[in-house]
Amino acid sequence: MICIIALFVFGILGVFSAKYRLIAKEAFDCVFRKLTFRRCDSRLDSRLKAQITGKLMKRHQGLGRQIYKNFEIISWIFTILLFVSLFYSGQGIYYFAKYGNCNGPDNNGFCIFDPLNNFGNNNESETLCHSPELQSNKTLSFSGSIDNNPFIGNKNASITIVEFGCFSCPNTKTAVPEVKKLIDKYNDSIMFVYLDFPLPNHALSYESSLAASCIWINNPDKYWDYNFKIFDNQEKLSLNLLRQLTINVGADIEKFDSCLLNNESKALVDSDYQAGLDSNVYGTPTFFINNKPYVGVISFKKFKEIIESEQKKE
Repeated sequence: MICIIALFVFGILGVFSAKYRLIAKEAFDCVFRKLTFRRCDSRLDSRLKAQITGKLMKRHQGLGRQIYKNFEIISWIFTILLFVSLFYSGQGIYYFAKYGNCNGPDNNGFCIFDPLNNFGNNNESETLCHSPELQSNKTLSFSGSIDNNPFIGNKNASITIVEFGCFSCPNTKTAVPEVKKLIDKYNDSIMFVYLDFPLPNHALSYESSLAASCIWINNPDKYWDYNFKIFDNQEKLSLNLLRQLTINVGADIEKFDSCLLNNESKALVDSDYQAGLDSNVYGTPTFFINNKPYVGVISFKKFKEIIESEQKKE
């Protein structure tokens, strides 16, 4: 099984040197033949065995002989270790991409992909859509009601997360995958509420909020699907697309059209925006977790730390 290890090692080295590509090709042929129960014609396995043990015997004859004698067993051990290592490396990459930690959602231990523990700790200016006409020097303090707003999770939860978002803000869109992870993990432990804060300097932000609120008023069970689809299509937003998305999520198109025509959702959107102003919100996304403000995109890792901290207070 030394050919499998050779294929992996020389395959990587072959990226940088043509000399190693030939050995990698030879190793591939050898592995393929072994898998089909045929003998390796090139005798690569025998050559590698002779080269490795020959060098060892020059340094320690007894050790070299033992390795030569048990070379096949040792090759199998290293091959198994190689595949185990590849599995855990792949798992770590998947966890890091999904949870911001290569050890999984419930583990804050050392992560080789984030040794300084800086993942998700972005500067506010990099993760916030700011409206020039809004002041950012005031203290943020949530002010408003969430009784009639779209929510997901447990309405009786001890942890309430309020997001002020803008459908046309790229950073609010960036926050969506983190919010989805949050909801998947803590759906029974939190109440997540979305409030519209359409920034005046963003095209179609207000119209998108009106459309989404119409879905909430008439088809609340379709709201979150519609909400996420707006963000999925943020770069190509149009009035026609907002209407098409209504059909795509299976909402009542006649009620949707009537709602927009009669401005039925205007009061809710305007109320949300005023709540944002009263709370001194100056950009999106802005989160209030049990009334404590967090400005800009929050990683799932950071959400997790905050929620666990709040749970310890109970």
